[in-house]
Amino acid sequence: MASIFPGIVPTTRAFTMGDYPSKSYTSLSGVIFKRAFGNRQTGYTLSLTFKNIGDTSQLRTNSGNVKQIIDHYNSVDGTYDKFSLPDNMFAGMDDDLESLIQAPTDISWRYAAPPQVQSVKAGVSTVTVKLVGELDGL
Repeated sequence: MASIFPGIVPTTRAFTMGDYPSKSYTSLSGVIFKRAFGNRQTGYTLSLTFKNIGDTSQLRTNSGNVKQIIDHYNSVDGTYDKFSLPDNMFAGMDDDLESLIQAPTDISWRYAAPPQVQSVKAGVSTVTVKLVGELDGL
């Protein structure tokens, strides 16, 4: 794992649990059956929004900035390399829910797409980051 995502607390989080790998088959008679290919969930998704953060370190809001996120995206070669999330990423979330989201201790994240930056006013932007969670090893 190359790095840790910047320690900026998101304004909003949208999380989708993974699912168990399986495949459905339909026989010639029309009967449908399923085959399981594992006993661990895969395909977690996490969408993070950082509202009204500074573009650079000169304007410090929410203790982070857009440049940190873009620099991190570039450091992990865009959507290619994996990284981990800091503990404060789920700050303010109920402990029980946080433990469900971070249940697989060997989960790594990668960018699903480049960060989206929307300029709010001079020096301030809102950034949306979409991540995909993958399990490491067996």
